[in-house]
Order: sequence, then structure tokens, then C-alpha cells
Amino acid sequence: MVSERGRDMALLIGAAALGNFLIAFDVNMLNIALPTITSEFGLDIATSTWLVIVHGIILCSLLLPFGRAGDVIGHRRLFIVGISIFGLANLAAGISIIFQDFIILVVLRSFSAIGAAMMLSVNFAIITTNLPMGLRGRGLGYSAVFGSLGFMTGPIVSGLLLTFFQWNSLFILLAAIASIGLLLGLKVIPESGGEGIPADIIQTIAFFLTVLFLVLTINRYLIDGPSTLVSLSAIIAVSAAIVVVWREKASSNPLLDPKLVFEPRVMLPLISMSLLFMCFSGTMVLLPFYLEYVRGLETAAIGMLFIIPAIIITFLGPASGRASDLHGSYKLTLIAAGVMVVSMLFFLSIKRFDLTAIALVGLVLMGVSYGGFNAPNNRRVFCSVSVDRMGAASGMHQTMRHIGNVLGAATMPAVYHVVAGPSPDMGMMVDGFQASFIIGLGFALMALIVSASIRKECRI
Repeated sequence: MVSERGRDMALLIGAAALGNFLIAFDVNMLNIALPTITSEFGLDIATSTWLVIVHGIILCSLLLPFGRAGDVIGHRRLFIVGISIFGLANLAAGISIIFQDFIILVVLRSFSAIGAAMMLSVNFAIITTNLPMGLRGRGLGYSAVFGSLGFMTGPIVSGLLLTFFQWNSLFILLAAIASIGLLLGLKVIPESGGEGIPADIIQTIAFFLTVLFLVLTINRYLIDGPSTLVSLSAIIAVSAAIVVVWREKASSNPLLDPKLVFEPRVMLPLISMSLLFMCFSGTMVLLPFYLEYVRGLETAAIGMLFIIPAIIITFLGPASGRASDLHGSYKLTLIAAGVMVVSMLFFLSIKRFDLTAIALVGLVLMGVSYGGFNAPNNRRVFCSVSVDRMGAASGMHQTMRHIGNVLGAATMPAVYHVVAGPSPDMGMMVDGFQASFIIGLGFALMALIVSASIRKECRI
């Protein structure tokens, strides 16, 4: 018989972890839906992927300041506001089908990302501050499970809904799930936080502008080559980055912890993670286009295929974490990064063999790499951080992760567009995909090299 306190703790974990589920479900759902949305609005691939890119830019830019904001105004309050914004923005995105305007959809997805950043920035804080010490690890573990469930169910639900309904049904579903989370959060999440120090607002704005215009510069340079827009974007990105560095040194309360930023044992694993995520994210955005446009698969079938890496990641992650505790992280991260290199080599063979099985093997290998890399690499990061900086390190980790996702989604589809353009010719399309996977191979190789440079093991 479950006690009333036990039931309350379970509901609290469920309410906070639902934020993890929604964000993972959202991202993987949209990857499957992008080809349909692209066709619906008559766009090219490079343009339609800005639906993913803008969402990622806003998310990774606001995680750190919202984490600080939760400490100031209260974790519960920020979570409730965040899930409300997320739900309303996705409901509006679903209704926006009546306008058939891609810009409106991108703007509404931007508001959805603001809500997602609020939820993601405080869900761990809600669990750790409201659970007793003996239950915190279990609570965080369940939160990770919710994220994995979102990762697994997003593709299949997206594929099934798009088979029977229009693309807007996906956003209406997100709004419905968010409404359940809102009601649960209002009922079971207690007040916590309220004594922290807010992030430096100037540095926060400058950091957002740096990420936004850096991604815009890379994306448009790959598509258009040198241009006035590219030059202006580059100037703004560099100027904003200078402000970030200046405020980092001058502010009494900088956005980033300088002792972490300049610590190689922390930053090198984060950089290798970001590079690996660039490869993974770019491929996950592009592959549904290949499977639908070249191989002719239905969206439901594509959704089923994309469950494969999600399942592998879910079950391999805890095993690789236990292995790193026993044997250290160095060899495990090298093997996992090497597997990502092999997966890109499989994808590069699509021009020669042109088989759906190539994509299937590549997805399996990417799942093995992603699932095998995360826990050992995270162990490297957090065993090098003192207890009083765990929160800052967690924020930096999430930020670097999402920066990798954004840059991957910005670069690989842009390379495809440069080679294939809007051409419906199958040969040109396959050439475009192959060129993109060459870039992915470069990201994977760089992740392998950076990971290999971190030879010092820490003991925890």
C-alpha cells in the first residue's frame, strides 16, 4: 500500500519530469514531420529546418538565465509559467494552419521554445529541492526515463498522426499534454527557490545574439556564399561574443562560471559532446527527407525506424554509465565516438547501394554511439566539478548540448541545399545527402579527436 507521502512524491516527480518528456517528444516528433511541413508550405529543406534551428537557438540561449531566474522568483512559478507558454504556443501553432504562413509557425515555435527553456531549466531543481536526500537520485533517474520515453514515442506518434491527420495535429497534441502537466504541476509542486541571484542581463542578451547570428552566418554562407547578409551577421556575432567575454570578466554575477569555462577537464568533454551532437542532430533532421523523398517510405514507417536508436539509447545509457564507474570513461568515449564515425561511413554508401537497409544500420550505429557516449562523457564533466558548482555545470552542459543540436541542424541541411538545391532529380538529391554526411563525418572525427585528448581519468 503506497503511503500518501509516497504518492505525493511520485506525483511531484511525474509533474517535473513531464517537462523532460515534452521537450524530447517535441524535438523527435518534429524531425519526422519536417518533410510533410516542407511539402505543405512549398519550401526547400534548408529553409524548413529553421523551424528546428530557431527553437534550438532560443532554448540553448535561455537555459542558463532561466535557471538563475528560477532561483530568484521560485522554481514552481517558473515551471508553471513555462508549461503554460509551451502549451498555448503549440495550441496557437496548431490553429495557425488556417493562415498557411510559415513565418507565423516559426514565431509561434519560438514562444514554445521560451516555455520549454523555463521548464527544462528548473525541473532538476524541483526534484532535488523537494525530495529527501535518499530519494533524489531515484527522482532524477525517473526524470531521465521520462525523457527517454519522449524520445521513443515522438517518432512513432508523429508518423501515425501524419498518416491520418494534418501536420497541425502534432502541435495540438503537445498542447493537450502540456495542459495535463499544468494541472498536475499546480496541484503537487510546492514552492522552492526565491533566494538566488539573477543572471547578468547584458551578457544574457549578448549570448543570445552570439548564438543566433553565428548560426545565421554559417547557414547562409553555406547556401549563398559571401554576401552582405553573411558579413553583417558575422560582425554582429563577433561583436556580441566580445560583449559576452567582457561581461564575463567585468560582471560581479556573470552568466557563465569562469572557473568552469577555463577548466579543460570540463570544457573539452563538453566540446566533444557538442561535436557528436552536431553529427547526430544534423543526420536526424536530414534522414527523414531521404527516406521519404528518395526511398518513398510512408511517415508511419519512418517513425517506426526512428524508434530504433531511441530504444538503444534508453537501454544502453545506464549500462555505459555503470561501465564507466567500473572501468573509467576514456576507452568508452573513444569507442562510442568511433562508432559514430562508422555510422557516417555507412550513410556515405547510400549513393553506391541506395538501400533502406543502409539507413537502418546507420540508425542502429548512431543509437549505439549516442547511448554509449553520454554517460561516460558526463561522468568526465561532473567528476571534475566541485559540489558548489554543480548547478552551473549542469546549465553549461545543457547549453553546449543544445548548441550542438542547433549547429548540426543548421549546417548539414544547408550543405544539402548547396549541392542539390530545390531539384527533384533523384541523383542530385542523393549527391546532396552524401555531401551532408561528409560534413557529419567531419563532426564525428573531431569529436573522436577531442575525446582522445582527454586522457586524465578522475575517480568518484
